[in-house]
Amino acid sequence: MSTIGSHPGAINFRLSVMVILILLFIYVFLHYAEKAEQAIELQSIQQAQRIINSGLVIVFATYASQGRLVELADLEGANPFEFLKEYQVLPVTYQGEIEVAGSSMPESGWYYLSGSGDLMYAPFQLSEPVYFRVVLDYDDIDRNGRFEPGQDQFKALRLVKNKQPR
Repeated sequence: MSTIGSHPGAINFRLSVMVILILLFIYVFLHYAEKAEQAIELQSIQQAQRIINSGLVIVFATYASQGRLVELADLEGANPFEFLKEYQVLPVTYQGEIEVAGSSMPESGWYYLSGSGDLMYAPFQLSEPVYFRVVLDYDDIDRNGRFEPGQDQFKALRLVKNKQPR
């Protein structure tokens, strides 16, 4: 009785099928690994945003308890990492301040763009940088365009995502 293993070229056929299957599995693994890396980077950005927003709540509470609510308007466009430095919760990916984002992409990580007052995340896996800005939300009751704690209603001091830098 003859089996498939007894035919000439059967070993080469099995070897070819094994190589094809291994290459297919490697391709599938690398495809999903790249998507997983991008998802992890997005999660990292969102986690940093939550940490910064938590820090901004503490900054507001500090200003309120010290009677410095008039100074809240000065925090719009400020570097939130300066506040986080006080509480020792700086992300390890914070690279520092730069004047503007140049034509070449800087090293991956967080940057404060001092020229525009924006926060930039230079990606490792994502295709384009992500921009944020510290914003003071309030109801401008007296409609003068400036936050005045005695007259305007404070809503939030938070980090919001921008499409592009200012």
